[in-house]
Amino acid sequence: MNDNLTDQQQAEIVKKWLKDNGLFIVASFGIAISGVFGMQYYKNSNLKQAENASRLYADMEFSVRQKRLSQAQTILQQMDNDFSGSAYQIQSHLSMAKLFMDSLDYDNAITQLEFVLEQADDENFSMVARQRIARIYIEKGDFQDALDLLGKAEFPEAFEAQFEIIKGDAYLGMGEEENARSAYEIALKSLSPGSFAYDFTKMKFEQINQNNEDEDTQT
Repeated sequence: MNDNLTDQQQAEIVKKWLKDNGLFIVASFGIAISGVFGMQYYKNSNLKQAENASRLYADMEFSVRQKRLSQAQTILQQMDNDFSGSAYQIQSHLSMAKLFMDSLDYDNAITQLEFVLEQADDENFSMVARQRIARIYIEKGDFQDALDLLGKAEFPEAFEAQFEIIKGDAYLGMGEEENARSAYEIALKSLSPGSFAYDFTKMKFEQINQNNEDEDTQT
């Protein structure tokens, strides 16, 4: 499953945060600084803040790739302290969740993802976090919890296929093959033939059909 945000989506989210944060900076210093000097201060401060956040996030990603848990936790704490409310902070918590998931520390992974659900202003981040929590529930065998979590969200069309695949997997884990088949069928309509997600989902869909045919033959 590839539920990471695309580079373009991340870029748009960061641009939005910089714009919003920039307005805050202008408001804070608008009384003390005016004219050309005020605009120059704004540009320099905004750029420096963005560069620092970007650099820290790069360090975070490196730590996650190297699976350096302690180092990643230290960087995440600094990100929370210095860049609270930024897209970089939210993405850092998603990265930390991945690190915990890779080490099968599901409880701590869920803690990170719940932070994203509570703090992210951008819907894309929230959708990714919700999907990953549901996936963890399935790994733990908590199939109904996964369905309940997904059922609470109104998801945009771009996320429909992934949500339906996860629902299908949850239903399949519960032994409800007909519900699983329906979910996979909906997902297939939104996926591109030839993609890994399409082929894998189709395989599960066809396996359910085969199981039903085998049962009919036996009876």
